Amino acid sequence: MMELECNLALRWFVGLDLNDHAWDASTFSQNRRRRFDESGVLEKLFDDTVRQAKKAGLISSHVSVDGTLVRANASYKSFAPIEVQQNAEEYKAQIRRDDMQPNSPDEPEDQDKGNPTVDFRGEKRSNKTHRSKSDPDCRMVSKGSSGTGAYPGYTVNAIMENRNRILLGINVETFQGCTSEEQGCLTLLKRARRRYHYRPQSVGADKGYFHREFLDSLFGLRIEPHVAATKRGKTKTHSRIRMRQRGQPYKASQRCRKKIEELFGEGKDHHGLRRLRRRLKPKIQEELWMIGTVLNLKRLAKCIP
Repeated sequence: MMELECNLALRWFVGLDLNDHAWDASTFSQNRRRRFDESGVLEKLFDDTVRQAKKAGLISSHVSVDGTLVRANASYKSFAPIEVQQNAEEYKAQIRRDDMQPNSPDEPEDQDKGNPTVDFRGEKRSNKTHRSKSDPDCRMVSKGSSGTGAYPGYTVNAIMENRNRILLGINVETFQGCTSEEQGCLTLLKRARRRYHYRPQSVGADKGYFHREFLDSLFGLRIEPHVAATKRGKTKTHSRIRMRQRGQPYKASQRCRKKIEELFGEGKDHHGLRRLRRRLKPKIQEELWMIGTVLNLKRLAKCIP
């Protein structure tokens, strides 16, 4: 709104005269709630970009899938304990903390009542015992020992065709490790078949998807799993994937599947995917459809003069 008050080019674009006042901020929030969320127009816009690309012959029959961790619009302080049974020592420690006076030297008075200071030292927090009060759907996510520390976030999954990097689907899942990525991938593949009548021949993915249940699900959908193989797994399904490593289609899928990470990086650097603005999964899904629409429009503008 501040930019709209003084930027003449922006005022001309939205149709405001020099003497007109900018709209109230509630105008955008009400439009988002009534016109976007309830009508599903953002999902229709995303589907329209995919259908345009399909009509122009820009979509190949080979796709790549991947997931990324995105920070949620929630703070560490919003995580509160769930109603769980405490042992005697934990209960006594909790009683002692509650009995401490705010003016005592052990606990000085907090000057900021709106954003109080919270001391988590000595307290164990996990997704099994704590939930965020501002965004209950998010979880504490982490990339393991090699990544950064845990933070509130979601798992965002996407499916991309390999020829022109057109997104065929994007969704959000509650973080559950590799399970959230695999379930999100299967959901997107079934959605593409239902809405676009699109059936890919192969799916390229990294080694995080090299699990028997996921591979069997792809075989059940009549899709060739070009998943990066590892030494773990002794079943017949794992052996079938290792045998495909020698073929050229498998090698081509493994080269192309890394391009989906470039789309995630582009979304995080330029389109707000690094940290979500909305809360709860249904509203976050609307935000992801808008980001996916922008990414697809950029590809369509380049491929279709």
